[in-house]
Amino acid sequence: MNKLFQNSFPFTVCIIWSAFLIGILVFFANSFSGLPFLFSTALGQEASITINTPDLINKAKYLNNVGNYTGALAYFEKVLIAEPNNTEALHGKGLTIDNFGNHTEAVDIYDKILEIEPDNMDALASKGVVLYNTGNKEEAIKNFEKVLTLNYSSSNRSFFNWGVSHYGLGNYQNAIESFRKALQIDPNNSLTLNNLGFALDISGKYEEAIKYFDLAALINSNSANAFYGKALAVGHLGNQTKALELLNKALSINNNNTFALVGKADYLYKLRNFTGATLYADKALEIDPINTNALIVKGFALGISGNHSEALRYFNQALENDVKNMDALYGKRIILNELGNHTEVAKYIENKSR
Repeated sequence: MNKLFQNSFPFTVCIIWSAFLIGILVFFANSFSGLPFLFSTALGQEASITINTPDLINKAKYLNNVGNYTGALAYFEKVLIAEPNNTEALHGKGLTIDNFGNHTEAVDIYDKILEIEPDNMDALASKGVVLYNTGNKEEAIKNFEKVLTLNYSSSNRSFFNWGVSHYGLGNYQNAIESFRKALQIDPNNSLTLNNLGFALDISGKYEEAIKYFDLAALINSNSANAFYGKALAVGHLGNQTKALELLNKALSINNNNTFALVGKADYLYKLRNFTGATLYADKALEIDPINTNALIVKGFALGISGNHSEALRYFNQALENDVKNMDALYGKRIILNELGNHTEVAKYIENKSR
């Protein structure tokens, strides 16, 4: 079989269509004031505790920005115990859980926010990212398109949501401009730095992308996505050995980072280590069983190893998530042809071209 992934761009680049999340979309303050709790005691009465919601949320955002995700989640949970429908805390919780790899629960949280506020820009953008990252691009695009119809303030969060939505719709220059505007307001936001890096990378500006990934890593040394993004850019510059080292660094920080797992599977595939590619694709699928990118990598690895029937099963699963996914369509066509089902290939191509 000829080399796979012969689409108009390398599969690694396909993966970073999703990486602007990288499931992590919010802007975090770099400072907070006041104590997380305010205590008031009346003489002769038991002490009562009043939760200062803004302080708790600001502290959670700060912890997220510097990479203390467990601590951030604890503060979001404290707010939600007192205020279960606080959309800002719900959104922060969703982002943090998604960063841990629990994409399904993150989407459930975003859906809860949208039940409360149907036009909540943060929830729409963040849900769109998760859908895109897990391969449901058609539904993701609906979220991004809605974000761009909403009025927004000149805040870092609004600029960021617009940047994310432009990225997901393939408008990379607009995404870059939006992320730059967000950084003018909050220049030390590690997530914005990461996402600007991804937008620059997919636009072919690899050296500049690396600069922003390095800045993000300086602020948040626990940002697996910063090392993952740098791995992509370094790989695009031709240094595959360094790219693999960076992917391993990302996985040493967070071994549940599905971007890095699928990215490593893809690099191993290119090195013709098909057993290794399958292994890392499986690791991603253990965390996220419907991850389209992982399904596709495994399909190609199985196919080139001669296991055509199993490969076809994985491409079909990917197409259940996204019926128009070009990589899955390409892989399925190759496998059908290898199986000698030329009639089915012709019918399949005809149906998909309609």
